[in-house]
Amino acid sequence: MGKAKYDQSSVDSIVDFAKGLTGKTLAEAVDLPKGIENKRNRGNLGLLIENYYFEISPGSSQEPDFPQAGLELKTTGVLKKAPGKYVAKERLVLKMINFTSIVDETWENSELLKKCKLMLILFYLFEKDVAVFDRRFVLDPLVYEIPDADLPIIRDDWERIREMVRSGKAHELSEGDTNYLGACRKGAGGMNETLLIQPHSSSGAKSRAFSFKPNYINKLIEGHSQEAGKLGVSSSKSFEEATRLRFRPFIGKTIDEISADLNYFKQSPNHKGFLREVAVRILAAGKKSVSELDKAGIEMKTIRLKADGIPRESMSFPGFKFLEIVNEKWEESNFCDKLEKKFLFIVFRTDAAGVERLERVKYWNMPYKDRMEAQRVWEETKRRVKIDATNLPKQNESYVAHVRPKGRNGQDTLPTPQGRQHLKQCFWLNNSYIGKILEDD
Repeated sequence: MGKAKYDQSSVDSIVDFAKGLTGKTLAEAVDLPKGIENKRNRGNLGLLIENYYFEISPGSSQEPDFPQAGLELKTTGVLKKAPGKYVAKERLVLKMINFTSIVDETWENSELLKKCKLMLILFYLFEKDVAVFDRRFVLDPLVYEIPDADLPIIRDDWERIREMVRSGKAHELSEGDTNYLGACRKGAGGMNETLLIQPHSSSGAKSRAFSFKPNYINKLIEGHSQEAGKLGVSSSKSFEEATRLRFRPFIGKTIDEISADLNYFKQSPNHKGFLREVAVRILAAGKKSVSELDKAGIEMKTIRLKADGIPRESMSFPGFKFLEIVNEKWEESNFCDKLEKKFLFIVFRTDAAGVERLERVKYWNMPYKDRMEAQRVWEETKRRVKIDATNLPKQNESYVAHVRPKGRNGQDTLPTPQGRQHLKQCFWLNNSYIGKILEDD
């Protein structure tokens, strides 16, 4: 019998062996059996790496892939953003959520912690038209153990997901419920997806898996930027509490007063994004970004209220293409993905004298009922685009969302299924809906 290629009981030995993949494809690193080329894009690269590079069988769902070393193996794709710079292609799926067992778990004895406490993450360059075994590993292997700074946040995320399941609300789970650790969708999607039985409810729930969000993976790839400030989240201070403390000295102040306090001023009367930049500087204690918000992928939105409390405008989202939406599923849509995020609203309000002041801040993610209404608007949009792309849902047709143009000018158009050009469109959350969210505080 030949000498073992590495010691399966030693993390260092496994990592050293994994480094042999850096700069190579699986096809270059090992002699693959004949017929493997038939897999091409249908093959799971992670399983192929386990089988043909590490020569291990896929582990049980409860045990790490290298049980003797307590090490889980993960393979994930990255996209090239610039020379030498990569970003996560997608979230990193950790393990399926077992709705039945999680209700009786604690964090310390959880299936997730048992399997993923220590992970070896391999990064390959995702190229759509390249066979999976020809995709190149472009970064050094990363050994990941939950950092002390992130542990309170990840544990709290896990506990929030467990409490949703305990409350019979597994079908209402959203990635916007949490910060770093998400409950991502893992089913086939669409109307025919088989729903799972959940405890404490008669409602079927779509399959979900624990995952690290793309922004969190990006920060692992980048390392800690010196440009990022710390919000100061800890085991004794939540996201919400840390945020309130940062904003407390500025609540009630005018924009000019806040600018003077921060020594940061408008570059011109039409300085776009100025209010957002001010908010970031408050959160990041003068830095250009906030580490915890970056890793959580929290979207910051500034909201400007009139004196009567009604938002000045509706909230826009990225546009869609007429020829693409007709072939999409709701679960695959950009609008669905955005509405599963968590938002931080920075609210300014014009007072009786016509002066705009910072009124409050609020974390928010869309409730299940409202996500279902947004889905209805999206499905109706898809239906109408097929018939007449110029007649799409208006604001008076839904209490949550509508569709309207968001082009640079009258020439900013896209082709429609009817063979004509029409102004680019996007989904908007109604200003009345945003106002109601803020009223409910």
